[in-house]
This record gives sequence, structure tokens and C-alpha cells, in this order.
Amino acid sequence: MSKKVTTDHGEIIHFAGRHHLFPVARKDDPTRVRLTSREDLSDEETRVGWPAYFRPFIDRRLVFLYDEASGQAVSRAEADASPAEGPAGPAGEASTAPQQSRRDLQG
Repeated sequence: MSKKVTTDHGEIIHFAGRHHLFPVARKDDPTRVRLTSREDLSDEETRVGWPAYFRPFIDRRLVFLYDEASGQAVSRAEADASPAEGPAGPAGEASTAPQQSRRDLQG
């Protein structure tokens, strides 16, 4: 299954919802964010809202690399090194690639 790359906040939120995940940040470093489930939440993490989750995407120009089984926030260089479909969706400053339609991403 090929991986996809996106900066579209709505697409990431829908991915999280489909997989029953929520955003968390490390207690000692709120810029280290990830999506997790109740079972995988560690003592060093705390739940955060979506704005706090997306702030590092904008500040550090992160992208969300995923397939239908899992996903993670990575730098654009890490995403470029991974076999993935092209970037998708606008997410403010974080997206520098040309936009693609949702149909292109699902195909």
C-alpha cells in the first residue's frame, strides 16, 4: 500500500477519527506531537487540542505521512525520502507543493 503525504488539517483529523486517535504532546516538549489511542498513551504525554497539534506543522513545516493503517508527522525531507504519493491540500504556510484534488489522493 502506497503512502500519502498531506498538510491538510481536515484530512488529518478525519484520518484520526477513522482510527480512533487523538492528538498528544510530550509533557517536557509540547512541540513533539503525535496521534495516539488510549491504549498507547504514555505517562510522558498529555492530550492536546488540534490547534496545539498543528502548530509544529506550521512552525517546523511538517507533513503527515500515512497509509490506511498508520500515520506520522515527519519533516518534508523525511517524506520525500519515503515512497509516497505527492503532497496534498493547503494547510497555510506548511504546504509548498501544488494542490491536488481529493480524487487524486484516493485513486
